[in-house]
Amino acid sequence: MGPLLFNTNYIAPIWSGDRINKARGLEGDTLYGEGFDLTAHRGMVTSVKGGEYDGTPLDELIRTHHAEVIGDSDDDGVTQTLLLDSKETVSVQVHPNEAYAQEHEDDHEKAEAWYVFEADPGATLIAGSITDDVEALRAAAADDTIGDKYGRRVAVTEGDFIVVPSGTLHAYGAGIFAVEIGTLGFTTYRLCDWGRGRELHVEKGFDVLDVRPQPEPLHLGAFDAAAPAKTVRGTADDDLFVIDIHDIPESFTEEMNGCYRVLTCVAGECEVSSAEGSVHLGFTESCLVPASAGGYTVTGACRIVSSRMRH
Repeated sequence: MGPLLFNTNYIAPIWSGDRINKARGLEGDTLYGEGFDLTAHRGMVTSVKGGEYDGTPLDELIRTHHAEVIGDSDDDGVTQTLLLDSKETVSVQVHPNEAYAQEHEDDHEKAEAWYVFEADPGATLIAGSITDDVEALRAAAADDTIGDKYGRRVAVTEGDFIVVPSGTLHAYGAGIFAVEIGTLGFTTYRLCDWGRGRELHVEKGFDVLDVRPQPEPLHLGAFDAAAPAKTVRGTADDDLFVIDIHDIPESFTEEMNGCYRVLTCVAGECEVSSAEGSVHLGFTESCLVPASAGGYTVTGACRIVSSRMRH
């Protein structure tokens, strides 16, 4: 089984910007603020695009070819990729840890990371809280001011990468075009929606809120095709997932040691090949290299974000 592409599921939230439409050449009046490129999660499963398994939902492919796709772990999914572009700050959220997600949602823990393609001048994310006073946070959640009063604003620009652990107060900021790389879960608890009137999940949100994380971005800068090749590890040893950022002037080869890779092209374009096939990745596009491939080669001047669950 060679590298696999997937059909994107596009979503048009009320806060959508226009950068996904422009990057993907999507025509029409509908602006898509989210593009789920690769996920096996129920309700949003993406299907294989082209090749022997064309049209097969990823969750079905994993069930029927688990060892080939996933490798030697018992995971029921792979790391997920989602394009995001917002003209407004999205809701202030938290995600549950594994124990809470399993008990209350029949789901997995959701941690996430963002790689920033583009950002308007002065654009910020909320990444953590500026207070550890949970009662003050509860009071602010009650009147929809938690983001303004206690959201920890972090400035970001092109080439920044930031990891947001489960339980962390966070919100994707206005004027930022990025790819989100997430673990196996999907559950989101909104604590504030800036007066938009959508459903909040305050009690569950405070059940899982962790006021300790203070995520800081890695400042990788824009990709420079003339610079030497390099690899940066974007995640810590205790994170749920492993994310590497590869700057590739010409080509890069990696042995996979029994585990899949999800590859996202965040600058340039490339061919991803293994013994059983190859796919082309343009800017913003993702593919899955199944564990059975054994290894893969990326050819072309590009920056690739590689992700997998930690085992």
